Amino acid sequence: MNKQTRNFAAAFMGTALEFYDFTLFGLFAPIFATLFFPKEDAMAALIASYTIFAAGYIIRPLGGIAFGYIGDRFGRKQAMVVSIIAMMLPTSLIGFLPTYQQVGLLAPLALALCRLVQGLCAGGEFSNAAIFVIEHANKDRKYFSGCLVTASSVIGMLLASSMASLCALEMMPTWIWRVPFLLSIPIGLIGFYIRRHTDETQVFDKAQKKEDHDPQTLRSLFKNNYRSLLITFGIGSFIGFVYYVPFVFMGHYHTLVSSLTKSATLFVITLGLVVYMMGICLAGFLADKHGPQKVQLTAILGTVVLAYPAFALIGSGEWSLILQGEIILAALAGMFVGPANGLTASLFDVKGRCRGVSFSLSLGISVFGGITPVLLTYVINQTQWLMWPAAWMIFGAAIAGVAVLASFKTQKEVAHLEGFPGGASPAV
Repeated sequence: MNKQTRNFAAAFMGTALEFYDFTLFGLFAPIFATLFFPKEDAMAALIASYTIFAAGYIIRPLGGIAFGYIGDRFGRKQAMVVSIIAMMLPTSLIGFLPTYQQVGLLAPLALALCRLVQGLCAGGEFSNAAIFVIEHANKDRKYFSGCLVTASSVIGMLLASSMASLCALEMMPTWIWRVPFLLSIPIGLIGFYIRRHTDETQVFDKAQKKEDHDPQTLRSLFKNNYRSLLITFGIGSFIGFVYYVPFVFMGHYHTLVSSLTKSATLFVITLGLVVYMMGICLAGFLADKHGPQKVQLTAILGTVVLAYPAFALIGSGEWSLILQGEIILAALAGMFVGPANGLTASLFDVKGRCRGVSFSLSLGISVFGGITPVLLTYVINQTQWLMWPAAWMIFGAAIAGVAVLASFKTQKEVAHLEGFPGGASPAV
């Protein structure tokens, strides 16, 4: 295995683990509602469970700043090494937690604490890993290389979804939900070992030798990069919409519009994740050829046109139509998310890249993605209108459209300084 392959494998494996850990919580939220909260009001318990799920996203921007500082000051490699162990600990601890029946209110409090630590670590892991890979990649492969980090995160999500599907089988014992969380221990230790033996990026090493390498203060980061931060926030916002509606909230949505069993619902979501991963890879490839903005604007327009028809298919309750609706949403999500790592990294210089991307991307995902399950659960329960998810995604598309269009100018000003291919004109 050559150095380039080893470096990429370390980033991919660690990211897969971290998203396996982080995704498990969302998939098991309905189960947690019955185990960690009082059973008198099932809807209140479900909303409380999703609220703890959302709390992990609220704290992600703080993790982006903390781990982003490590990445900008001590290296992208060091940030990845610390984050993988820090994510493994709270996830494995969830597998040992007592239930509400055993310890009362201490159960949801302990669950919330574990979720908050997960969110803190996730805020810095993904973007640092993506930047690590992008800075190692050749100039004509940066978007495709960056998209592979996202694709590896989907592998972690698929593993989490598969484990959740197995645990949902009626033949399984009631304690089986603990096993997927405990599996993070051996996987995390392997990922830690591999990341310890990677090479730092030449971009960071070169910048570190300069006398003025010290990373920007938070104040100067915001002052000098406010446009890049706002654009990245907008991109992160739509990632929250297009991922957490079809892959996280969808588990509960099927209970409202269809008679699918839990295992059948998880199968649909898992199939959607496979399509999502394929869309990510295709989008990254196309972004290197035609520019990231063209690919993302196509996905945005597709969301505006197809969101309502997709949810109409899902709401039909018919198996084949449900699959078609999920595939449409998954493909659109993949096409938007694929170029995102490369585009957002190209908006910042090396001194503030990790913090700039990690903070603003996490903030966008937190504000809109983190609140999506609890918000949609609440508004649908109050209004009984089942098309709220489609309207929510179209609203997100409007935010993303503004952000992507604004990125043309900012990318041209920054990208050429760091070896990125510059953005094409919107008129091209």
